[in-house]
Amino acid sequence: MEGRIRVVPPSPPTRRPAPTGSRHLPARRLTRLTLILLLGVLLGGTAYWTWAASHRTPAAARTAEGPRPSPAEGQTGSSGTEDAGDAVARRPAAGGPHPATEAHRQPPASLSAGAFPPDEPAPGRAAPAFDLLIRGGVVVDGTGRPAYRADVAVRGDRIVAVGRLPAGRARRVLDATGLVVAPGFINAHSHTYEYLDVAPGGDADLLQGMTTVVGGVDGRAPTPLGPFLDRLERRRLGTNHALFAGHGSIRAAVMGTAARAPTAAELRAMARILERAMQDGALGLSTGLEYVPGRYARTEELVALARVIAPFGGIYSTHLRSEGDAVAAALDEALAVGREAGVAVNVSHFKVVGRSNWALQGRLIARIRRARDQGIQVVADVYPYPSPDYASALPLATAWDRYPPSGLLIRRTRVRGVEGLSLAQVARARGMEGRAAARWLLRQDPATRVTALVVSEDNLRQLLRQPFTIIASDGGARPLTTATGDALLHPRVFGAYPRVLARYVREQGVLTLEEAIHKMTGQPAAFFGLRDRGLVRAGMYADLVVFDPATVADRATWSDPALPPEGIRWVVVNGQVAVEDGRRVDGVLAGRVLRGGRDALVGRR
Repeated sequence: MEGRIRVVPPSPPTRRPAPTGSRHLPARRLTRLTLILLLGVLLGGTAYWTWAASHRTPAAARTAEGPRPSPAEGQTGSSGTEDAGDAVARRPAAGGPHPATEAHRQPPASLSAGAFPPDEPAPGRAAPAFDLLIRGGVVVDGTGRPAYRADVAVRGDRIVAVGRLPAGRARRVLDATGLVVAPGFINAHSHTYEYLDVAPGGDADLLQGMTTVVGGVDGRAPTPLGPFLDRLERRRLGTNHALFAGHGSIRAAVMGTAARAPTAAELRAMARILERAMQDGALGLSTGLEYVPGRYARTEELVALARVIAPFGGIYSTHLRSEGDAVAAALDEALAVGREAGVAVNVSHFKVVGRSNWALQGRLIARIRRARDQGIQVVADVYPYPSPDYASALPLATAWDRYPPSGLLIRRTRVRGVEGLSLAQVARARGMEGRAAARWLLRQDPATRVTALVVSEDNLRQLLRQPFTIIASDGGARPLTTATGDALLHPRVFGAYPRVLARYVREQGVLTLEEAIHKMTGQPAAFFGLRDRGLVRAGMYADLVVFDPATVADRATWSDPALPPEGIRWVVVNGQVAVEDGRRVDGVLAGRVLRGGRDALVGRR
């Protein structure tokens, strides 16, 4: 049977006839000589093994790290250069000291009684082959292919086997019966790096199942980027971090907030900063064209800078100039930058804002499809909420006459029993029109805040179905202690990924589970060039999430946005369990800095 070692008893000795002739020794003398020889062998062997035990590293200590990784597995070579820009934490050399070594310098007193040191395998038992075995789960591997039942084995920071595997050969076994095992979720648009000083553990991200976050978005990133990434590598992080270089930050460093085109000298200065950022591991260039100073950049400036990132395989990630009335022209500009500079395009938090514009979305989707057919690599990241942050906590006093009553949710008020209801529902309950209901609420509590539903649910479902969309949160992980008191916090900070799995997979069937996981893992990993991540496959980094498909759900609401999700059982980051039974494991900070570069962008689609 698998994992069971068969012990074969020794064969009985073959009887031989006693020798005859003059050289034959008397039986009594022969017996005495045999006993003397046997005693000498036993004493000598005991002395040898006692000496050996005090001068060697136990077998388990020698094999616990596994074989020395090859350079392709991320092991840093003598040059100090990281493979594919992936800043892998240094591990002791395979032949170096092991934490258990000192404990085995002297053999335990019970050794002679048949006991063995904890890390020393008994005769007939193999040393543990795996550090972690996730057993009995349904694997959704990130490729989009149908789920299948398999065990997943981890050694060190890598997945080493997927299939039917022996539990007896693992140091730790997680029973995933009835659960889904998937790659750790990749947040394609994250602001978590902006909160690392107060939340280095990234708890809000990890509790959702995220293991990698992509930051430096919306044109904002540390400048210069290289020294920041170097400092980040020296810190302990909860999740993996990859960053873009920020156009707005670079522009501000060269020409402040000047509302004009750059001079030739200023453009060259921006190009030098950007080129250095790409050499230091940026994924590409991000823009925030609704913000100062990015809004002052003309298309020509963006194309010139995008050409700087092209030789590195860089990505142009853009917060469009408009998501409302001018969204069509804004999308055309983004596609033109990709076409003229020869770079891939990531449309950030893609949506069409405002009821009067909702009908435009079908035409915009057609434009993206046409661009992809023409060879431009385009994705759009989407978060699963009908309200962006700037519309999610508006004063009712200024919003009630700008939006229809059905499009306003009561988010925060002292009036009891109405939070979570739309203004239209409040009006019906009181037998009055929407405007009258708004005036009534403001008389009771002038500080009442509302969430404006400026994105169509039908449009959101349509976007999620597109093959070019990937999932993001557009949030940043905060500490739970401070997030709880933030009345303006967007629920995406704690709920985005479980919301997709609950609302749009299990409840509405907009996506299959395999499609949703692909959009959260394998697809963004391939597009951003995150080497050896995003799939459940032997040889990949062990970034994994285990969840209950029947119960996984977001609990964060507009009125109570700092509630962690449910149904996320375990989260593994680079081989270490960071979330267990839905709770953060104290002290586990296994994240790394993931750097882009010329050779990192493989298999993008």
